[in-house]
Amino acid sequence: MYVGILGTRGIPARHGGFETCVQETSTRLAARGHHVRVYCRQEKGEQPPSYRGVELAYVPQPDNKYLHTLVHTFRAVRHLTRYPLGEHSQKPSPAVVHLYSVGNSILIPLIHHSGYRVAISVDALDWTRSKWNRLARAYLQFAERCAVRFADCLIVDSRVIADYYRRHYRRETIYVAYGAETPERVGDDLVRGYGLEPGRYVLFVGRLKPEKQVHHLIQAYRGLQTDIPLVIVGDDPFSQAYVQQLKRMADSRVRFLGYAYDEAFRQLCAHTALYVTPSAVEGTSPALLGAMGLGAGVLVNGIPENLETIGDAGFSYTANDPTDLRRQLERLLADPALVRERGRRARERVHTTYNWDRVTDQLELVYHQLLNLRSGT
Repeated sequence: MYVGILGTRGIPARHGGFETCVQETSTRLAARGHHVRVYCRQEKGEQPPSYRGVELAYVPQPDNKYLHTLVHTFRAVRHLTRYPLGEHSQKPSPAVVHLYSVGNSILIPLIHHSGYRVAISVDALDWTRSKWNRLARAYLQFAERCAVRFADCLIVDSRVIADYYRRHYRRETIYVAYGAETPERVGDDLVRGYGLEPGRYVLFVGRLKPEKQVHHLIQAYRGLQTDIPLVIVGDDPFSQAYVQQLKRMADSRVRFLGYAYDEAFRQLCAHTALYVTPSAVEGTSPALLGAMGLGAGVLVNGIPENLETIGDAGFSYTANDPTDLRRQLERLLADPALVRERGRRARERVHTTYNWDRVTDQLELVYHQLLNLRSGT
């Protein structure tokens, strides 16, 4: 079958989240003999026509944080209309479109008009994020309703989010978990290159925006009697006032490394004493799953989405409470054997529940079901 994937920055993945999901699943689908086209954002430099068997199509994007995703996806839909999936195939095959991000849902009728069935992956309650102004929040709530009304299938990666759509809209969704790798061995040369000692630092990875609540983590850390550094990985070009606030709060033990991808991310997670996510808004956090798959002991803000992700393979603190966060940090840093044991359990949980082959199996089944619905079988 032919699969068109729209609504992300594209692949190869450089930003985590949906992009990583698209990369891992689209390449597996291509390896199984399906024809997959992924729409990417046009950037300067060389733009290869394919990636590991996946066709890549490039369309420009505007430089506006409120419009860049929607306008880029609209341009992708126009391209899809002009160059249909499988147009040059001698033997026509069925085609389906997988749209990512709830904010793109208003484009579903246009995709339907071209004859495609549409599955949409809806992220965590995006309208609650602090980066949006009142108008943007209202739009995202409207888009949420559009997804419920127009999509042939809603895909969620969190049962908590599935319950939200069931309660608020009486709409059933399909749960497809996110995935992560579980490598056996990971080097430490890049960790040492940062001036860090393996096993002797606490780690956060994510965008530095207010709902990630890194200020809670720094606030909690200031009350700890420890010489173990706190390593902050990430940045956010649209939240620079918040980033500067964090740096003003930090003492000399806090290290800001900026972005770290691929092998650097893997090494930092694999060799941390403790991975912490204080985020207040999540679905299934890709960075958290990545850390668990690398055997890190994890401490999470006790919101339902995070608790669902870790199961019995991690630690939590009282939701949004920096005082309890400090207490848990103190307890866990004093018991590294307990953290290591829970890290082994976290890796096994990812291996059995959150692996990419299983995720691809589930998406492949969803696509087949949508195509059967179109043919009336």
